[in-house]
Amino acid sequence: MITKNIIVMMLFAATIAQPLAAQETLTLEQALSTALKNNLDIEVARNTADIAQNNAHPGKAGLLPSVDLTSIASYSDNESQTAVGPVTDASTTTLASIEANFTLFNGFSNIYTYKKLRSQNESGKLEARNTIEQIVVQIYQAYFHVANASENENLAMESLEISRERLQRAQNRSQFGQANNIDVLSAQVDFNADSVSYLNARLASDQARRNLRVLLNRDDEGDFAVETTVIFDRSYELQDLQNRAIDQNAAYRYFVRNVEQSKYDVKIANSAFLPQLTFSTSYDLSHKADNFNVTLDNANKGLSAGLNLRFNLFNGFQNKINRQNAKINLKNRQLTQDAALLDLKKSVADAFQSYQNSLFVLNVEQTNVQSAQLNFDRTQELYNLGQVTTTQFREAQLNLVRAKSSILSAQYDAKLNEIILLQLSGQLLI
Repeated sequence: MITKNIIVMMLFAATIAQPLAAQETLTLEQALSTALKNNLDIEVARNTADIAQNNAHPGKAGLLPSVDLTSIASYSDNESQTAVGPVTDASTTTLASIEANFTLFNGFSNIYTYKKLRSQNESGKLEARNTIEQIVVQIYQAYFHVANASENENLAMESLEISRERLQRAQNRSQFGQANNIDVLSAQVDFNADSVSYLNARLASDQARRNLRVLLNRDDEGDFAVETTVIFDRSYELQDLQNRAIDQNAAYRYFVRNVEQSKYDVKIANSAFLPQLTFSTSYDLSHKADNFNVTLDNANKGLSAGLNLRFNLFNGFQNKINRQNAKINLKNRQLTQDAALLDLKKSVADAFQSYQNSLFVLNVEQTNVQSAQLNFDRTQELYNLGQVTTTQFREAQLNLVRAKSSILSAQYDAKLNEIILLQLSGQLLI
């Protein structure tokens, strides 16, 4: 019965592991490129930025003239009583007019409005970049999660193979009377435990791939492998990173743009205290005909032009209140920018320290793996010679598995810390 179970588990493990050899390899560059093209959140962010770009137009700020065409046709039929009887008077009046209006001066409000719209366009780009950077970080996280899960799956398979060989060895020794049933049962229990561990590792690997597919907007179920080699840059300097963050961090630059726009709001509010001068001109055609006759033949023609000067003397202190509120809003946004700057410097310092610490942890874990591997190799030799117990062998095996798993986590954690550092310093998409 035990032998049958072993064969079944071996066949099952071989079956689910076989497709791995035929997997396509999805590189990190391919994953990022696919996300930038297909991710739905990135597409929404770009569309929002396009709206801000469309709004940054002189016409939206009132810097261009407006031209209107008006056409009117009216018919009247009046009947009046006279001494000789009722008299009917029917006529048609036709009017066509084209009118142009242009603001010559309004306290520079239209100019400041246009500058504000251009600044909002830059804010839209920053918002889009911030969203894209967040998605890119998620892609890195999901990709490295797949890599980590895949490595752990391979690690679980290696441990399962060691336990299988140990079980097979115990069974062979039992058949020749060199081992008792306790050794066989112990090996069977450990093999079953490693089988479950492998299945769980495979499940985690599959789920990690599905998460990555969602971010890439891929709905196919095709399996794929990922690259597991990572390279670290150890040349970062904290002061340089903070300077870059102030100049390039998308979220912080957005706050800077907000302050700039609030300054324009104050100038726009001030423009209400200045006179407004507008120019208008129109060309008219009119014709009145008897009965129903819509026509402009032999129409009367008229050309007019004029200047309109308007200066508000009092409107219930609305202009004054608007200017006060604009100044308060500017102060609030300046305070928000100052707070964002402090938070940015703190975040960069924290990320830098986390990255340095993770590199140190990685070096320690590399030493641990080397020690665990040497310990396992020596213990395995002694176990084959019958000089250590199954418990000692199993402990050495588990120590090696834990050490390898820890270095995998340390490796990808360190790389993610570097990615976050690049995002904060505005270098992620450069």
